[in-house]
Amino acid sequence: MSKYSRLAKTYRKTATMALQRLVGIDSHYDEQTVSAQTPYGKGVDAAFDYLLKLAKDYGFAGRKVVNRAVEISYGEKGPLIGIYAHCDVVPATGKWSIESPFKPKIDAEGKMIGRGTSDDKGPLIASLFAMKLLKDNHLIDGFRVKMVVGGDEERGSSCLEHYFAEGKGEEPTFAFTPDADYPLIYAEKGIDQLSCTKIIDLSPVIAISGGSAINAVCDSCLVTLRPDEKFVSYLKEKKVECDISASDALLIVTFKGRSAHGSEPERGKNAAIKALECLSSFYGNEDLKKIYEALRHPLGASFGGDHVAPELGSNTFNYGIFSYDGKALKWTVDFRYGEDVDFKAVEEKLASSTGANVNLLSRSPVLLSKKDGALVKTLMKVYRAETFKLFAKPLAIGGNTYAKHVKNCVAFGACFPGHDGNMHAPDEYIYMSDFEKDIAIYAHAIEALGKAALKK
Repeated sequence: MSKYSRLAKTYRKTATMALQRLVGIDSHYDEQTVSAQTPYGKGVDAAFDYLLKLAKDYGFAGRKVVNRAVEISYGEKGPLIGIYAHCDVVPATGKWSIESPFKPKIDAEGKMIGRGTSDDKGPLIASLFAMKLLKDNHLIDGFRVKMVVGGDEERGSSCLEHYFAEGKGEEPTFAFTPDADYPLIYAEKGIDQLSCTKIIDLSPVIAISGGSAINAVCDSCLVTLRPDEKFVSYLKEKKVECDISASDALLIVTFKGRSAHGSEPERGKNAAIKALECLSSFYGNEDLKKIYEALRHPLGASFGGDHVAPELGSNTFNYGIFSYDGKALKWTVDFRYGEDVDFKAVEEKLASSTGANVNLLSRSPVLLSKKDGALVKTLMKVYRAETFKLFAKPLAIGGNTYAKHVKNCVAFGACFPGHDGNMHAPDEYIYMSDFEKDIAIYAHAIEALGKAALKK
C-alpha cells in the first residue's frame, strides 16, 4: 500500500460527508433563475458557494471568477499544477431506486447513488481532498496547485471560456481533469452539436415534446394528438412501452425509453425515435417515415453517416431533444467523430436524408495528446503504481472533457474499468472504495506532476 493510499483512508469519512452535501444541491442549468450574478442558475451558484466554504474551512484560497467558475488554490510560487472539474449536472430524469436523485444514499454494495456522484462531483471532491492531503502533510513543495470548478460543462464549457478570457485565468504547466475514465484519456472525439428543423404536417398530431439535454439520450417523449382509438389499439398490439391518457378532446401518449450519455447513444433507448417510428408507420406519413429511417441508427448507418476512425473509432449520433408545434418538427443532434472524418460532408448527408435544415450550434475539435509526452507518461506511471495495473494503456474516448479547453491537460479518471457510474442515466453512482482510491491517485498525481514541472 502506497503512502497516498494510507493517508487517503484517514480522509474518507469527511470526504464522503462533503460529497453527500454537494450531491444534495440540484445544480443543473436552470434558465428560470439565470441572472448576471447567477449565469447558470441558482443551483449552480449554490454549489459554488458550498465549495468556497470548504476551501475556507480547509485553509485554501478561494474565489468566484466572473460568476462562472470557482478557483481553489494553494502555494505561492513555482510552476502551476491545474485540476479542472465541474459542479453542474444534467437533469435527473427517469426512474431512480432512491427517494430523490438529490438525496444521495449509499447502498448495500457500497455505492453512493445520486445525480452527479460520478459526473463530476465525486471526482471533484476526491481531487479537493487530494489537495488537502498534500497540504496537511507538507507535500506541496516548490510548486502551486489550483483547482478550477466550472458551472457549465454539460452545455459546452462556456464557463472555462469565460474563466480564461474575462477572468484572465492562468494556464497551467501541467493539468488533468477528473471527468472521464482511468487509466487516462489521450484522445477525444470531435463534437458538433446541431439543430434540425423540418416544416411538416403531422396531423392528427398536435404537439411533440421529448428529451432534456442535447448530450443525453431522450428517455421520454410526450405526443399530443386528436383522439384515435385505432392508434391506441395499434400501440397496445405492438406492445409499445408508453403511457396513454385519453379524453374526448385529446389523446396524450408518453413514449418511454432509457437515457444514456450522448457519447454512447447505442446504450440507451430513444423514446422520440420510437414515437417517430409508430407515428410514421400507423399514419403513413412519408416525410416522417423518411426522417425516422434516417435517424433510427445511433451510429449513422441508416443515412450513410457511419465511419470508424483509426484512433477514435465509430461516429455516433445522439438525437437528444425533440419538439413539434403543429408547423415544424425540430430536433438536436450530438454528433461525435474521429480524427479522419469529413464532418461537414456527414452533416450534408444528414440534411439530405431528412429534408431538414441543419444548423451548427457548437463545435469542439478532436483532441490528440502525445502518448510519449511528460504529462501522459507521468500520469500513467502514477496510475500503474497505485493500482498495480502494470500493462494499462491510455485510451481514446467519445466523451468531451475540459482537456479541450486547457493547455497541457488530459482527462485522468475517475471511472475505473467496469464501473462506468451510469453517467447521465438514472441511479448514477460511485463506489466509495473507488472514491477513496481516487483521493490517493490524485494526491500522488499532483505531487508527481509538481516534481515533473520543476524539472522542465
